[in-house]
Formats: sequence, C-alpha cells, structure tokens
Amino acid sequence: MRSKNRLEGESLRRREVFLKTQPPEVERRQINLRPLKYAVYLILLGLLFYVVFYTPTFKIKEVRIEGVKSIEISDYLKTTLIGKNILFLRPGTYLDDLAEKFPILEEARMIRGLPATVRVIVAERRQQLVWCSDKCFDIDSSGYAYQEIERPNDKIVLVDSTRLPIKVGDRVTLPSFIKFFLDTIDATDKMGLKVTEAQIDEVTAYKITFKTSEGWNVIVDSSASFANQMSALQQVLDKNRSDIKEYVDLRVEGLAFLK
Repeated sequence: MRSKNRLEGESLRRREVFLKTQPPEVERRQINLRPLKYAVYLILLGLLFYVVFYTPTFKIKEVRIEGVKSIEISDYLKTTLIGKNILFLRPGTYLDDLAEKFPILEEARMIRGLPATVRVIVAERRQQLVWCSDKCFDIDSSGYAYQEIERPNDKIVLVDSTRLPIKVGDRVTLPSFIKFFLDTIDATDKMGLKVTEAQIDEVTAYKITFKTSEGWNVIVDSSASFANQMSALQQVLDKNRSDIKEYVDLRVEGLAFLK
C-alpha cells in the first residue's frame, strides 16, 4: 500500500510544470522632443543672424587689386569696398558702376574670398591713337574715346578737320581704320618718310592726309588696298621723289597723282 502511494506521489510530481514568470512591466513615459528641436533651431538662426549682421566677420577688410595703374581707381576700389558686407555685395552691379565711372577700364572681374577678402582684376584700355576734333581723346583698339587729354607734342595726332564734337564713351572709328592708320605710319617710316600729323576732312574718314617733315603730304584711302597704295608710294619715292612739291595722291588704284 505504501509502495502504491509512493508511486502515485512520484507520478504527480512528474506532472508539475515549472514556469518562469516576469515582473510586471512598468509603464514608460514618452518625452516630446519637438519643442526642444525648435528651440535649438531658433538659437542657431539667431546666432547666425548676429554673426552676419552685428559682427565684423563678413565685413571686407582687404581688397587685392590687379591690373590697375591709376592711383585714383585703386583708391576708389578700397574706399568703396572696405567695410561692406561681403555676403550682400553684388559684383555685377558694382562692376557696371565702376566701368561707367572709369571708362578707361576695358574689363573688370571680382572674386569674393570668404570671409572678408575681395580680389578685383581689371584691364585698362591702351591708347592706339590720339584723335583731336573739338578736343583730344585717347582712342582704344575698338575705336572708343575713353579719356580726354591735352594735345601731345610727342605723338602723331589724327586731326578731324570737320570738328565734330565727341565725348568719352563715343565710338569714333573702327578697328580696321585704326589698323590702316598705324600700318601706314609704320610703312612710311620704313620708306624714310617722317609723318608729323594726319588729318581727315570727310565724315566717312576714308580720305587720310599724312603730313611729312619734308613739307608735302601723302593722301590715301583707308577703304582701299593698303598694299597697293604703299607699293605705289614706294615707286614714286624711288623714281619721282624730287617732283613732289605739295602732295602725292594714291587713292586711285594703279595711279599716283603728284603735285
């Protein structure tokens, strides 16, 4: 009997199930971080606004200038740029105003170097000839009058006898005319003729009269062949130089009129 009870007890123990239990979950409270993010963004924006507008961080402290020969232009660039906020500088508008104020500038570029340096690279116009009408002006390679000057004594001046008024910024002639004019001076110099002055007396400016140190003139047509006219002049100088008293006119191809 005892043996039977013992077996039944062992059988009951084998049927027991042991389960591992978990402690009750603690309810987690979620924190809303969105207001904090907004606050951080506002602080950063405020800091950026302060740095940009109320500190000297982005105020131009140095202006590097390249290609400028005129002290006036150099001083103007420094005066008008130093102290300005580099972030709000409008290079296109500034350079347009600069070119209008100084027509001698052929081109200009601006490079901004953060946080406070500006580099300005310019090219000044170069004098190709001196044109005198009612006043005298330097003319660049494109034919524009870019600077009023006093009549020089050491350069060959082109005199417009029609005295048409011109002003700085006007285009008074074309590059082809300038090339013809300069080539003629070089060619006559190689022929042993010294040109002292040149003159135009027609609105078209085709006829150019070159005055020589020998007291007579060479008359050419700037719209005709340069090579043919210079060849004709050389032949006249070789064969009939002593016959020229007032002028040699080369405007008709194949002919030279002497007086």
